[in-house]
Amino acid sequence: MVSPSNEETSSSNISNLHSNKLTKFFLIISLFIITISVLAVYSTIAASEYGIKKDDMQTKSLVHLLKSVDWWNDYQEQKLGEKFLRTEIDDLNFTLHNNNNNNNNNNNYSISSSKQQTQPDIYYNQILLKHQSYIDTLHADKTVYGSLANLKYNAETEQKVYEESLLDVSENSKFITIYEFITILLIIGTGLGGLSEIAKNKVLGCSGFVVGSIGVIVLLLVIFVPSTIIGGQEPFH
Repeated sequence: MVSPSNEETSSSNISNLHSNKLTKFFLIISLFIITISVLAVYSTIAASEYGIKKDDMQTKSLVHLLKSVDWWNDYQEQKLGEKFLRTEIDDLNFTLHNNNNNNNNNNNYSISSSKQQTQPDIYYNQILLKHQSYIDTLHADKTVYGSLANLKYNAETEQKVYEESLLDVSENSKFITIYEFITILLIIGTGLGGLSEIAKNKVLGCSGFVVGSIGVIVLLLVIFVPSTIIGGQEPFH
């Protein structure tokens, strides 16, 4: 038969063992809270860095868009200018043709009068050569600055850079979103762990451990294997 003193001793040992287990559990929770708190700070900083990068990319993308619009406007203006030049060339050719007919019909004019008649023709020919030279420049290849091909090439290049920068902005937005999500998980895990220590509730501690662990796992995947979460872009370190 067990004496009362032995029963009290056994009960005390069980109580101490249970207390030691709780102490170890909450010690683990405390260490876990410290760890995920540090990771939450890192995740917040990473999200902020990506936010800065995103703003910078958006600014640069707008610059490329404005350049593209300017090049396209120059392209359209030059095409319109070419139409006006061709119309003026046709008018000059018509005028020269009429002047030549008039000169042929007035062969009895004096030499001095004939010279006076050729002065406008020289002027018109100079204008024609100037206009034709400008049109030839417009129709040169893209290596010639100011040509239609060059203006179109510049506009398309800036447009392509703009579209690529939009993809980069989208990728950074994804990283910002996932880091903010990780931060939320880690904060929830920290909060539940802290409440479990205050209330001495193992259920809350386990819940905090699970939520925080999910946040840690996602964070590690984003850092080391981003393609599994986002799609291949290297994350910020």
